[in-house]
Amino acid sequence: MKATIKSWQWLGYLGLLPFVGCLWLFKLFEQNTISNMLFNPQQAFQFYSVIILTFLAGTLWRKDPNTTYSATQITSNLFCLYAYIWLFMPLYYSLIFLPVGYLSLLIAEYMLNKNREMLWFTPYFTMRLTLTFVVLILHAVAFLAWF
Repeated sequence: MKATIKSWQWLGYLGLLPFVGCLWLFKLFEQNTISNMLFNPQQAFQFYSVIILTFLAGTLWRKDPNTTYSATQITSNLFCLYAYIWLFMPLYYSLIFLPVGYLSLLIAEYMLNKNREMLWFTPYFTMRLTLTFVVLILHAVAFLAWF
């Protein structure tokens, strides 16, 4: 059986490019030329991280569409608010606390999933684990490079 990568998997992995691009742009240009750029790669990294964390939190809404139990929707909204707060915080703290949000969201998504048996071995969760790990590493690289 030939394994093919689905479009949602491609999109997930392509979503890492803006993180890498911001790190690369910051490294490519010296600090004094960054002020002359159209955007600040550090700020773009922070904003993109908030956007992605909020997007991932929003995917919780699809997890249990046929129930009136609102735990998934409440959890999703709490993660969105958590991410939103870090738009207004200094980059130093965002690079510490946004990864906490990514890891916490992954755990929450696991806990809210009713069918937990073999869950980590499904293509979706394998990808989520990989992407979360890479995002945590990229935040650590940004933190070490910028502070």
